[in-house]
Amino acid sequence: MELQFDSLSPEEAAASSAKVIITTQDEAAIVNRKGAVMFDTELEKYPALTKAKILRSIVGEHADDQLTVGIDPGSRIGISAIYMHQEIASEVESSPQDAIDQVSAMLGGIESHKKVVRIGDGDIRMAKQIAYVLKKKFRDHVHVEIVDERGTSQNTDANRRGARDKSSARMIAFRSGKSFTLK
Repeated sequence: MELQFDSLSPEEAAASSAKVIITTQDEAAIVNRKGAVMFDTELEKYPALTKAKILRSIVGEHADDQLTVGIDPGSRIGISAIYMHQEIASEVESSPQDAIDQVSAMLGGIESHKKVVRIGDGDIRMAKQIAYVLKKKFRDHVHVEIVDERGTSQNTDANRRGARDKSSARMIAFRSGKSFTLK
């Protein structure tokens, strides 16, 4: 996340003025600070949730906290999540269900006044499938849009680790589209 941090002993962390302390469950009792403590195990499964919590702690309650998720559907599904003007997730999933699970974890686990999901129309069947599941699950708590994704794919020869899919998802996140509603 390109944030500065200090490595401290639990005793030093307890005495510090740090806004966020990441520690083990065993050492949390030594740190003994309410609200500022996060466990290192939280970093593993959904790192975007941890990044969002850290940003929220650093930036504060009154910042623009919109969460925008861009999805590039296809054989490799690119996902990019923007929160507090920072990209907190950039990944590729291999199935629509895995993409839905990742995005659902972010939508359900990140505190935000406005949540927007923008899905590219390159694979319109998959886009509508993902949109339907997310809209049905989150209803009015999430605004879902289908976006014209023309021009979002970079013309690169290789797609190392889904770099093109991630980049396309990021571009989709910043484009406005047509609202998706349940019928």
